[in-house]
Amino acid sequence: MKRQLHWYRAPFYVGLFILIMLVILRALLPFWVRDYVNRKLSEIPEYRGHVSAVTLHLWRGAYQIHYVDIVKTTGHVPVPFFSAPLVDLSLQWRALFDGAVVGQLDIFRPQMNLVNAPAKANSQVGIDKPWTEKIKQLFPLKFNRFGVHGEIHYRDFHKNPKVDVIVDRVQMVATNLTNSKKLSKTMVAEIQIEGRPLRTGDSRSQIALDPYARKPTFTYRGEARDIPLVKLNDFAKAYAGITFETGTLRIASELTSKNGTFTGYVEPVFDHMSIFNPAHDSDNPVDFVWQGIVGGLTRIIRNQPKDRFGTRAPMSGSFDDPKAAVMTTILNVFRNAFIQVFTGSLSEHKEQNLPKVNPDKSD
Repeated sequence: MKRQLHWYRAPFYVGLFILIMLVILRALLPFWVRDYVNRKLSEIPEYRGHVSAVTLHLWRGAYQIHYVDIVKTTGHVPVPFFSAPLVDLSLQWRALFDGAVVGQLDIFRPQMNLVNAPAKANSQVGIDKPWTEKIKQLFPLKFNRFGVHGEIHYRDFHKNPKVDVIVDRVQMVATNLTNSKKLSKTMVAEIQIEGRPLRTGDSRSQIALDPYARKPTFTYRGEARDIPLVKLNDFAKAYAGITFETGTLRIASELTSKNGTFTGYVEPVFDHMSIFNPAHDSDNPVDFVWQGIVGGLTRIIRNQPKDRFGTRAPMSGSFDDPKAAVMTTILNVFRNAFIQVFTGSLSEHKEQNLPKVNPDKSD
């Protein structure tokens, strides 16, 4: 009788043992995933990455990375390349209902610092192949959607004054990155970006690209507006030796690339711009003369009825050997002043303005 009771209890003990092992595995799994992520981030050449913690959300096929920092290990760069309090990697459920098993990545409140410096060891710009390969290794599925909600800095610590150009409130949504016919009517990935240049302006961009093309193949449209020029004074002083007194900046740009070659333009427009003020620009004689010349020329060669200085700078060539049409750019300054005023807006060239980014365009 006792043996028979033990026989009936055996499945219970086996089930209890399995349950205990699953609980232990569930408790240890976040630490294993964290160590795996840290190991992969440490393999990026010239950089070191670290995450503080990882939490798992098995019910939605996701895990979250908390407090990630990526810093450059060569040279001396005083700010991290990338930091974010939260990164969410998950299964894209809407795509699953369409018959595709893909993932999505959302980065919340990140800060990316692009640093320019005379020496390559002290600069950190761009994301190349080693970066993208490591990101792919952090999740077992291909990413079909990518969202960013944070800010980007362009910094130069070797200029006087030091340069820090920020675009905050960045909302970026990239969709159809897997190039899947199941998930989209077209085989084109789409990226929409908006942000606030220098914490005051407004910018929007739209990119359509082939993510699997061997050479860059895309179309780009972007514009920025309502940027107070005085907010650019550190940048202008460091790189051009001038300071703005008043005015606003608008920029429109379009670029088309196929098989690694591109054509496009940048159209900057300065409204009510004032550069030179003798009251406080007379400390340095060289600066006084230089700013007087630049301020005088830009005041003469501008569209007087609209008080607008602008041009259009055509670009073409390959990404390895880009070419700017300098003479055409100079002639367009006179065209803006005396023939046809530029607007610095895509509305002049397209029927519709760029749409507003919907950060919740996900699952």
